[in-house]
Amino acid sequence: MTINIELGPDEEEALSQRARGSGRDLTEYVHQILQEHLRATSQDERAAATPPIPDDLIDHDAIAYCEREADDTITLEEVRAATAKIQDSMARVVIEEERAERF
Repeated sequence: MTINIELGPDEEEALSQRARGSGRDLTEYVHQILQEHLRATSQDERAAATPPIPDDLIDHDAIAYCEREADDTITLEEVRAATAKIQDSMARVVIEEERAERF
């Protein structure tokens, strides 16, 4: 599909400079901008179509607890290393640890 757009000299110059700065020619640059806009618009439409979660279904106490207990010093690599040592299913390990804590 071909689209003709009338741009003012300032608009054309601004687009040309941005295209050069991104290492693309003007046509490629404008095409990329349109693709990004379509993706973002599609995501916004999907988000708007998702009904909000009613406040009474949110466990605010659990969220507050998690925020208090969060340790920002633990890295993703440390988590991966720790979970890689688990030979069984994660669910079974958690259940067994919770059971051991109760008894």
